[in-house]
Amino acid sequence: MEQAIIEKISQTVYKQFPYLKDSTPEVTEQQESNFLLVYKGSASTADGHTLPVSVRVVTDPLGKILKITSSR
Repeated sequence: MEQAIIEKISQTVYKQFPYLKDSTPEVTEQQESNFLLVYKGSASTADGHTLPVSVRVVTDPLGKILKITSSR
């Protein structure tokens, strides 16, 4: 996957999940020519604890986002 496409997808993810701003995705190719980008980071809770966060983004080869899921 081209770096320009990854950066475009990352900007969309950073708008929705600003606490992942410093995270770079791990890119893997999936079946049917789709790509999986995994962003890992942490968010602070109201009581001061840190919470690990993982965001998975499935895209087509042109960079169209098909699915975004997050886990905490």
